[in-house]
Amino acid sequence: MNLSENRNILNAYRLHNPENLPLFCSHSILKQALIGFLKSIYQSFYMKLFKVRHSQRISKILAYLLIFVGFQHAALAQIPQTVPQTQIPGNQLPDGVTLQDANGKQNVGTTNKQLPVVDEKGARKVNLTEGEQQNMTHEDSVRAAMEQQETEELELEALRRKIFGTKLFNITTYDPNAVINIPTPNNYVLGTNDQLTIDLYGYSQNHEEVTVNTDGYINLAKAGLINVSGMTISEATSNIKKALSPYYFGVSNGTTKIKLSLGDVRTIKVTITGEVIAPGTYTMSSLNTIMNALYRSGGPNELGSFRQVNLIRENKVVASLDLYDLLLKGYSDKNLLLHDQDIIQVPTYKNRIKVYGETKREGIFESIEGENIDDALRFAGGFAPNAYQHKLKIYRNNTREREIYDVPLSNFSGFPLQAGDSLVIEQVLKRFSNLVSIEGAVYRPGEYSLNSNKTISQLIGSAEGLKTEALAGRISLVRTNEDLTSSNISINYQDILNGSAPDIELQREDEILVPSKFELIEESTIRISGAINNPDAEEGVELPFVKDMSIEDVIVRVGGLTEAASLSRVEVVRRKKNIDVNQSNAQVSEIFELDVTPDLLVVSGKKDLKLQAFDEVIVKKSPNYEEQTFVEVQGEVVYPAKYGIQSKEERVSDIIRRANGLTLQAYVPGATLIRTVKLSEVELEQKRKAYEELENANDKTQIIELEEVEETVQESIGIDLAKILKNPGSDEDLIVRDGDIIQIPKKLETVRVRGEVLYPTTEKFYKNYNFKRYISGAGGFTKGSLKRKAYIRYPNGSIDRTKKFLVFNVYPKVEPGSEIIVPVKAQNAAQQLNTIGTIVGTVATTLTTLAGVLTLIQVTK
Repeated sequence: MNLSENRNILNAYRLHNPENLPLFCSHSILKQALIGFLKSIYQSFYMKLFKVRHSQRISKILAYLLIFVGFQHAALAQIPQTVPQTQIPGNQLPDGVTLQDANGKQNVGTTNKQLPVVDEKGARKVNLTEGEQQNMTHEDSVRAAMEQQETEELELEALRRKIFGTKLFNITTYDPNAVINIPTPNNYVLGTNDQLTIDLYGYSQNHEEVTVNTDGYINLAKAGLINVSGMTISEATSNIKKALSPYYFGVSNGTTKIKLSLGDVRTIKVTITGEVIAPGTYTMSSLNTIMNALYRSGGPNELGSFRQVNLIRENKVVASLDLYDLLLKGYSDKNLLLHDQDIIQVPTYKNRIKVYGETKREGIFESIEGENIDDALRFAGGFAPNAYQHKLKIYRNNTREREIYDVPLSNFSGFPLQAGDSLVIEQVLKRFSNLVSIEGAVYRPGEYSLNSNKTISQLIGSAEGLKTEALAGRISLVRTNEDLTSSNISINYQDILNGSAPDIELQREDEILVPSKFELIEESTIRISGAINNPDAEEGVELPFVKDMSIEDVIVRVGGLTEAASLSRVEVVRRKKNIDVNQSNAQVSEIFELDVTPDLLVVSGKKDLKLQAFDEVIVKKSPNYEEQTFVEVQGEVVYPAKYGIQSKEERVSDIIRRANGLTLQAYVPGATLIRTVKLSEVELEQKRKAYEELENANDKTQIIELEEVEETVQESIGIDLAKILKNPGSDEDLIVRDGDIIQIPKKLETVRVRGEVLYPTTEKFYKNYNFKRYISGAGGFTKGSLKRKAYIRYPNGSIDRTKKFLVFNVYPKVEPGSEIIVPVKAQNAAQQLNTIGTIVGTVATTLTTLAGVLTLIQVTK
């Protein structure tokens, strides 16, 4: 509630209850102050509680306690904010004073007003009781009326969209105005103010422009006044030709011709009445038709007829236009030109029907007497491609209830329609009346017509016959029974071909399955692995087994051998099929050792060996072959670079010597050896499991980004380079491996302090400073510092921890470039309970004080 709302309530209460104003103010102020104080206590407590680790159960208990105390406080401080009805006689308030409810709406009188119900369309229902209507404000009444009107308009618009023909009057691309520059129609009726152009051509020539006067005459220069009122262009041409024949030679015998055309077209007034969107009187060109005028008025409304648009002239119906002729055929001889003072009248419709289902056009259609189902289907555009045309359903209303008719196709033209009929066209059944299929070992499997494949022999012939691997003696016919169950019929097609068994007649939805002998045996393969030129060499490459395949063929198909291959150690491992299970030393496989030349020729062993299914070919790697390995030297050496490893026993001192030794800026104690280590499958699985547990333990309030588990990691190995250079080849002098990195930094002059200190920082190194002196430079320990676990990390990656002597902490020595780390102290359960007890005690004391103040206020009332 904002300041202005509080001011309005306070003014109203003061005007009608001046004696209770101090108490009212004190209650409101105390309540707001109490709520604000509790919020501040809760926020402070929540921030402290967040730092307490491993205390989910305690935090939940404390949260429940705070919620309970909040409800108790709300019960103590409950003060009504609405003015009682009896204190404001007549429900009247002074000008400018209003009372507001909890939602900020203005209320006058009782506050027990129900909210309006919302229907399924999202509009409010305004069917209110008499008491609710009396309590409604003027704004609510206006709003409800507007919502009801909007709902009704939406319903009418939805109905209009369903009525066939309304789209013609809703489109904006249709031009309702007749084009002025068009040839003069012969049936155009002349009237006052029409401008005529008379051209004589041929033997005699003349051009004259005249205007029809109010009496219906035109005035020609030689013939004088001629009456043309009410005449068509053809009739007026004949009348003018007769009048001009005495004055122009050749008019009577046809050598001089007369052409009569309209100039400027006059305007007329047409009245449109009845069930149209916008009835009224319209001014338009005399070349407009009934259809043009209807478009100007918006067309028939939801009650208007599309089948009978009457043109009334001189109190007589001279034409009745059926708009369905224009909609379906595109023309109508009843779409006449309009005259001045014509009346177009659109009556209400008589019969309407609904058509929906599988037709090209769904909607509401208007029917006239004598029309049948064929006419309704013509209105709907005919059947859709998947329509069930044999029969349709009609739902009809009789004088008491609804009834349904099943009308067959033969009776469509003889079934008359009635008002309110609903025609439903359903889909065809999703099944075939003449389908059979064949699958398996045939050349053209698929679906076929039963009409041309009545027997199994004809169907196999249509499928181009059986393949050579087909099992002709075990063909299966799967037949769908009348109860939709399936049954299997085994067929020996060889007996049918031999004539010893009759051919089988097929039925609808029969399915023929021709098995192949290859489907009855295990898929045979050959695997080769080892030193082959293939990306999948380590896991092995599988090839489909082909009869009479040799070892040379397999090696060629996988890309040949690598340089590391040992040509004298190619093995073929063959499985045994007749193992004696009763012998403990029974041979489980047969092994062939072959020598192969670089040209892939077998020179020793079983030269004519032909591979069999499931043979394993293993190409061993030569023990004398070794790929180049490298180690990199970075930092303060004379020639930092990547060096190839010369021997298997080359050490760190050898690499430093090859790099021409150290520079003058080298910091020898900070030298580090970084080695890439490949994790084993067990280590990878443990790491993945640890990541999953960390992700599952997340309470979704924090975003934790987990890195992907990598198969290799880099580890820093602390080396004592001074000892290595002093005594090369000693135990300190490690043997280098491929991928090792030797880092030798410059002289370091700083010490970094981080962890649980007051001000983590980086300090300059001093020889006479010890461990605690650097801690003091970072502000010293905090209350949460775990001093006895403080440790130091030296530049070469080695770690030294704090040791204990009696009751004293012996801190490690500090070297340049070291990093001092002070871990945080974890609270135990007793410490957590002590912290929580202090907070709860503070809250309880505060609540007791506030409760005492409220009690004194109630007593003084």
